[in-house]
Amino acid sequence: MQASVTTIDELPAHPGGPNIIRFGMFTFLASEAMLFAGLICGYMVLRGGAGAGWQMPEALKNAETMIKTIIATLCLISSSFTLHFAEGRLIRHTKGGIGLLLLTILLGAIFLTNQALEWSNLHNEGFWFNTAGIMGSSFFVLTGFHGLHVFIGVLLLVTSLLKALGGKFTPQRHGFLECTGLYWHFVDIVWVFLFTILYIL
Repeated sequence: MQASVTTIDELPAHPGGPNIIRFGMFTFLASEAMLFAGLICGYMVLRGGAGAGWQMPEALKNAETMIKTIIATLCLISSSFTLHFAEGRLIRHTKGGIGLLLLTILLGAIFLTNQALEWSNLHNEGFWFNTAGIMGSSFFVLTGFHGLHVFIGVLLLVTSLLKALGGKFTPQRHGFLECTGLYWHFVDIVWVFLFTILYIL
């Protein structure tokens, strides 16, 4: 007798009781929020203790880097809006959903590319994990953890795209797409905090 395996998209997104899929995702995101809160608070404590001795490298302070990072930030924030509108269209099977999802993936990829180039520039300037003390460790841990989350998010978006192309999403069954959207919006919100404390404050 062969056992059946139920996937997340085979569960109704809005059953006749509590939305278990959404509750589970919110629980996971709450644990992720605590992780980033701990990292951010640790960074702020270390920075406050260092006082005037906390000097980030010129590669992070010059106008060119700031412009590129602001553009990448706008791309990531914009991707939340494109994904939001893509979800509705994909669920209802109306035109434009696939294109908006592809645009979301592209915007996420642009953000990751900018971060990779920024890390490369910092390395060339000698600012790295083992060369810049606690400043380097703090910066790369924060941006690295977030970059990993964005990368995972892009993989989830690509998987959602493949499912959408296969017609897997319906108004009644779209749990995977909904969870991917919640995760992506969370990642975007976290970056707003990181961008503020790392590049502005």
